[in-house]
Amino acid sequence: METIQKRRLDSEHFGDEDRHYFVDLMEAKNKKPYLQITRSDTKEPGQYDRSTIILFERDFEFFVEAVAMILRRYSYGEH
Repeated sequence: METIQKRRLDSEHFGDEDRHYFVDLMEAKNKKPYLQITRSDTKEPGQYDRSTIILFERDFEFFVEAVAMILRRYSYGEH
């Protein structure tokens, strides 16, 4: 079985004692970047429930634009 190699280029995280978010810029085997966003919820001591989404480089601009539009509408009370 082939091992998947991942290379973390940059990382940020935030959260509280029960919920953590990790935003990682990763490099794929083909040397192209992708964004991996993971949410980790503490269920019991030592047990976590994790969810991850992956955005490929071609979708970065659309993702940033969508988040900016939502936050802009929210900040101006247009929601």
